[in-house]
Amino acid sequence: MTMKLLLVCQGFYGQRITEHLRAKAPLEWQVSCWTVPAISEPIVDEPEKYLPAEEMSADLILHLAETPEAAQLLPALVQKSAARSVIVAVDNSAWLPPGLRHQLRREIGRLSANVVFAEPLCSLDTETVGCGDSTEHYSDGNISRFAANFGKPVLEVSVDSEGKIAGVSVLRGSPCGSTEYTAGRILGLAAAGAVPASGLIALSYPCLASMKFIQTWHGINTIMHSSGRIFNDSIAKALQKSKAKDIRY
Repeated sequence: MTMKLLLVCQGFYGQRITEHLRAKAPLEWQVSCWTVPAISEPIVDEPEKYLPAEEMSADLILHLAETPEAAQLLPALVQKSAARSVIVAVDNSAWLPPGLRHQLRREIGRLSANVVFAEPLCSLDTETVGCGDSTEHYSDGNISRFAANFGKPVLEVSVDSEGKIAGVSVLRGSPCGSTEYTAGRILGLAAAGAVPASGLIALSYPCLASMKFIQTWHGINTIMHSSGRIFNDSIAKALQKSKAKDIRY
């Protein structure tokens, strides 16, 4: 099924994700990217003046911009593109202060569109977003379709007779491409030590999430460490399934 995906970018963070999504997105998706222009005012009173003059159309907006000023354009962008669904990547808490998140949720909701705030972006699943106590449930077909292809990693692994990882299949990878990168580098690792070693490898891509210490779902830590834990959880689940399969046979 066709889906028009509009990526809102501003710098290297969005560029790398854009390149990965364009390379891996289903063929029937229409992926476009809009680069946010420079914004000098901290409070954007007339967001429309920053939007492009040409027509825009989208089913889903993935916001990858890196400033609060850029995020203030989202309601106007939703209105202009007629998008009904929005994913806001929060891999740095400075991009989306809590007050701005509440404001955007309210304003986008008034436009009959749904929005989720993915902190980190790789926490996105088909019905939930976020980690631990910060996990939120959502109901949106477009966001779920995106998350079925890109989001919280889902892996299949095989372990050889020596207890080493012999094969890794990526069933769903993170939007930034770190899952595929890591899958190719954990072959030969001892399965018993794959956690936390695989999570550290994922962070060395390098992970695009912030290293600034904040209150996260597992205490005072960084969004980057949340990303590492998400990958570790994914590899742990894959190893558990592999072990259960071996027991059955």
